[in-house]
Amino acid sequence: MIAGITEAADIIALTVPPTQSLDDVNAGRVALDAGAWQQAQHAFERGLAIEETPEALEGLGLAAWWLDLAEVVFDSRERAYRAYRSRGDQISAARLAVWLAWDSSAFRGEEAVANGWLQRARRLLDGQPDSPEHAFMAERAAVFALLDEGNPEEAETLAAEAIRVGQTIGAVDHEMVGRALHGFARVTTGRVTDGLRELDEVSAAILAGELSDRVLIGLAGCYLIAACDRVRDHGRAVQWCDRIKEYSRKWGLKPLFAVCRTQYASVCMWRGAWEEAERELTNACDELAICRPGMKTEGLARLGELRRRQGRLEEAASLFDRSGAHPIASLGRAAMALDHGDPRSAAELAERHLRRLPAKNRTERAAALELLIRAQAGSGRAGIWTARARPSMSSGASPQMRRRLRLELPQASRPG
Repeated sequence: MIAGITEAADIIALTVPPTQSLDDVNAGRVALDAGAWQQAQHAFERGLAIEETPEALEGLGLAAWWLDLAEVVFDSRERAYRAYRSRGDQISAARLAVWLAWDSSAFRGEEAVANGWLQRARRLLDGQPDSPEHAFMAERAAVFALLDEGNPEEAETLAAEAIRVGQTIGAVDHEMVGRALHGFARVTTGRVTDGLRELDEVSAAILAGELSDRVLIGLAGCYLIAACDRVRDHGRAVQWCDRIKEYSRKWGLKPLFAVCRTQYASVCMWRGAWEEAERELTNACDELAICRPGMKTEGLARLGELRRRQGRLEEAASLFDRSGAHPIASLGRAAMALDHGDPRSAAELAERHLRRLPAKNRTERAAALELLIRAQAGSGRAGIWTARARPSMSSGASPQMRRRLRLELPQASRPG
């Protein structure tokens, strides 16, 4: 998420000092609004050749972000951050710190650095009046909590804060992104119906034209797709994948388009359309390796799962290794052990995965419990895991997942 594209461009234009070339900065602003990223880059560079200001640096960083110029992004934003701090502008410095948190994760996969920047933003905003930067920080923190830490309760709290700030200051884009994350977090805790209802409200706001920020619109849709994927509501996911793919193509949102393709590929896998899934995943991984290397892990993990289902187990193992501790890779290793006829190792790996997940992360736990039940089917311990799976059946799984679990439970509950 970002503090809106239009909003950021307005800040750049309105706060530029009189010594700055107003024509160049205004030209950069207009180009950003029009989606003319290279024109914006050149305009801000011309302004910087006259005088270096944080506004011009921030504008250049935004244009470079769209153009996937990682080194320019980091250089310009770090310099802008320092310049805002020197000026005593804590709000603007905090905005750059949140951007750098996101960049550190997406471009470089440096989660510790990302967390450090986010904490810096939090410190700078402490005690300041509500602003778009407060919502921006809460949204990014919610994403880290939900997707990196697997902590939906913390994500729900942070998303609620983004909603509150958005409503207080009249920032509809931030309110709706907060609602999208709030709904996603609810789905993850097992309140699937409530969560999807909230995500549907966000989709209605998008279709009604209430949101204006291009990236925030796309991200809200991606959160809906991710939530649907998590509970295997594939019909709903396909509808939004098509919309987001079209939207991303129109505005050149390459990272968003690639992430959406990885999620769509998961739907293709569940439908048995493996050739389509392979095409989407291969293209997405190639795209992310170029434009956002830090985000390619999920695509590699999903490609590993596809290879496993295709019976290409050596390739799957290699892809899972490259994916590190990603949840899809962790479960994939457990499933591979089952494929090799080693239910004991499969059960151990599934149990290890469960220990990493908070108890309230019910949808992700449901997938692990499903695999664990399969591994323990026919063994004397299966009844224990059957009992543990029932909360996920009642609240953490979609109807599709519950039906599948019911097929396993009768077998798993019989004594060996």
